Amino acid sequence: MRIQTTPNNSNPQKKITLFGDSIPKGLYLEGNKIMRIKRCAVNTVEETLQIKIDSRSAFGQTLGKCCKKEMFSDFFKTADPSADILAVSLGGNDCDYDWAEVAKDPFGYHLPKTPLPLFEELLEHLIETAARTGVATVFTSLPPIDSERYFRNVICAHADGEEVMKFFCGDVTNIARHQESYNAAVMKSALSAGAAFIDFRTEFLMKPDFLDYLSEDGIHPNQKGHDLIADCVIRYADARIQALQQLA
Repeated sequence: MRIQTTPNNSNPQKKITLFGDSIPKGLYLEGNKIMRIKRCAVNTVEETLQIKIDSRSAFGQTLGKCCKKEMFSDFFKTADPSADILAVSLGGNDCDYDWAEVAKDPFGYHLPKTPLPLFEELLEHLIETAARTGVATVFTSLPPIDSERYFRNVICAHADGEEVMKFFCGDVTNIARHQESYNAAVMKSALSAGAAFIDFRTEFLMKPDFLDYLSEDGIHPNQKGHDLIADCVIRYADARIQALQQLA
């Protein structure tokens, strides 16, 4: 994919601090090994828009962990509302389960790493804090996932797949629907509060061959996927820049 855009030099002092998981970090799973994308979306966006991105993304990161470790609180303590932008790209790990524990008792009661009501509560608190401090905040969607690949290549590598399938009531697509509810929570929370929301999920889903944009683990975008994300973010940023210039 060739990204067509004009580099932005209109506000070089702006700095984006990104809290994310393995996707903005450019990581994916191949077998039991953590691999790195050759050129992740964050690098492309940073270079194309000529803006500094302080990526505080990590493999396995969750919104719950960030809040528990007071990572957002530490950011807001030193953030400059006139220069800093907070970007949040989380949720994919929050909705994940301990599959080994699920396999031990597939008919038992299990909670994801960050239960959805708590996830929504943490999002609301984060948005309120950002608004109170005056820091502009941008949320991103979650990319869609392939339930079959994730089940076959990730879950079954760590747990008894037959037992986990009982937890799904025999329907593996429960994985994608569960993840979709977290994407909806991010979108609703951001838009209801007037925060920016970049929806690249729809761009994936509109591709008839969107599975070709995911790695073999079924949850992480491959190089094509990262190029698609970068293109969406850059087009969104260009549109916002043009809108501001028209108002000036």
